[in-house]
Amino acid sequence: RFLLFSPNIKKMQELEKIVQSEFFSKTIASVHSGDPERQEKVIAMRKGELDFLLCTTILERGVTFTDIDVLVLGAEDRTFTEAALVQISGRAGRHRDYPTGQVVFLYHSLTRDMKRAIKQIKKMNQLARQKGFVLS
Repeated sequence: RFLLFSPNIKKMQELEKIVQSEFFSKTIASVHSGDPERQEKVIAMRKGELDFLLCTTILERGVTFTDIDVLVLGAEDRTFTEAALVQISGRAGRHRDYPTGQVVFLYHSLTRDMKRAIKQIKKMNQLARQKGFVLS
């Protein structure tokens, strides 16, 4: 199961068609701030009724899913600031039964915001391990 973050609605909707054609046996949805069914889709993802949820930065913070991986498509886009990337990455590993999760930035060129986000995440993970919050 994964969340795929897109820098904008248009790209997300284009990608949804591609993902559905490639993974036709999986349950997939997309969500953005103007989606009238956004709450229902988030609930469906929480309940495990969806395998993949494509989204904009609407799910950057404030949501927790069990056993989830995160992909950021076009991570070099200006939409994905250092703070946004840190928050997005924090969607993975938020459940004590599933403390790990893959976070993948898909990009054309590594940006300063990505480098800083990665550095900050590594530092926070190291601190969490030192304090015993996270097992190595």
